[in-house]
Amino acid sequence: MNASASLDWELVGELKEIMAEGFITLVESYERDTGKRLTEMYRAMEQGDRTLLRQLAHSLKGSSSNLGAVEVTAHCVALEHGAAGAAQEDLLSLIGRLEASHDQALAALRSCVDG
Repeated sequence: MNASASLDWELVGELKEIMAEGFITLVESYERDTGKRLTEMYRAMEQGDRTLLRQLAHSLKGSSSNLGAVEVTAHCVALEHGAAGAAQEDLLSLIGRLEASHDQALAALRSCVDG
């Protein structure tokens, strides 16, 4: 999926209109929080804490959905569902795809802020 398709542009437009200058702060907060959650997800996998992984995926799913990051949201749903029983290497691969999707969504959000 390309960067422009990774977002719900209608929702992003509504948020940008409603929040005005606060939209930049929202994007910055999302970037900071998601970076922390991804680090915690990798740590949870290292420690074998699948409950924490599920909780982190659930939390990130909510914030990503609220910001219109549809592909990130989909990966979070898959992590939530797979956390209990999927193979560790499959979960690590999914976290990697989630991270790549986040990078694409963030690039698109930044272009929206800058543009």
